[in-house]
Amino acid sequence: MEDIDREISKVYNYSYADKFDIEDNEQRRIYLNCEIDEGIVDSAVYHILRYNRLDKDIPIEDRIPIKIYINSPGGSVSDGYALIDAIRLSKTPVYTINLALAASMGFLIFIAGHKRYCMPHAEFLMHDGSTMGFDSTAKMRDRMEFETVELEKETRKYIMSRTNIDENLYNEKYRCEWYFLPEKAKKVGATDYIVGNDCDLDVII
Repeated sequence: MEDIDREISKVYNYSYADKFDIEDNEQRRIYLNCEIDEGIVDSAVYHILRYNRLDKDIPIEDRIPIKIYINSPGGSVSDGYALIDAIRLSKTPVYTINLALAASMGFLIFIAGHKRYCMPHAEFLMHDGSTMGFDSTAKMRDRMEFETVELEKETRKYIMSRTNIDENLYNEKYRCEWYFLPEKAKKVGATDYIVGNDCDLDVII
């Protein structure tokens, strides 16, 4: 079997890593194990849309869920929200799984899941984010106003809609690097299940 795999790899010019990617994609597993950027988001959104297209004639309750495994320090806000929109609009259920770290935009993507799981020692980080840009003073001021007013307002509303975090707690933690572990995440409604406590490993594999 390995000889056949090697010959196929030569013909189609893909590696064993590519073969595993193909297998994961066909089994509806998506990995966000890096910084959130255009490349990783474009791929994830493509597959979510593709699975929904394949499932179009299947009742929602009979569809095989999409599983997104997260170990990310965060990254691009605009790209991250593109993935959040795809997850939330997906009719095929999307499960998010925090394997180790869901920080910043990684945290926002995690809480978008229709069901949300985390490993027993996974970490979470919610904060006000950061910005970086090079432009004229006037244009940078416009950008900062957009990020600190419009985008912040949307993010606040989004987090409060997807968790038990109310306005008082949000305001208290807004300027903090708020790290927390699974028990706290469950308490504030950021995760639904702690693997090993609330469900078996088989649920997320």
